[in-house]
Amino acid sequence: MTKKILTALVAGALSVGPALYGQADDSTQKKGSQKQQADRPGQETLTGCLSEDQGTYKLATSTGDQVTVTGPADLMKHKGHTVRLTGTSSTDAGKKSLTVSKIEHVSPSCTQ
Repeated sequence: MTKKILTALVAGALSVGPALYGQADDSTQKKGSQKQQADRPGQETLTGCLSEDQGTYKLATSTGDQVTVTGPADLMKHKGHTVRLTGTSSTDAGKKSLTVSKIEHVSPSCTQ
């Protein structure tokens, strides 16, 4: 009888372990944050309003940053929208730029 109870307890513990291991840790994600860690090292994710002036794209974040954006032709169809852009960032002469590798549509307008 004791052997059956022990077997049932061990089986139960082993079945719960993988489910708990697969749970996401919300403490590592900052919800509502405009600057987030991207999927890969060396990349950054920014959220803001995408605008275009004479072929130059800019992302205006809620913190007031103006980031020059370069990347795929898909940028054109997101002009005037709120987007989440992931890519490699750099700074030249104090101006930040982002070379986009991933575009996520957030809102069809820049007002939220």
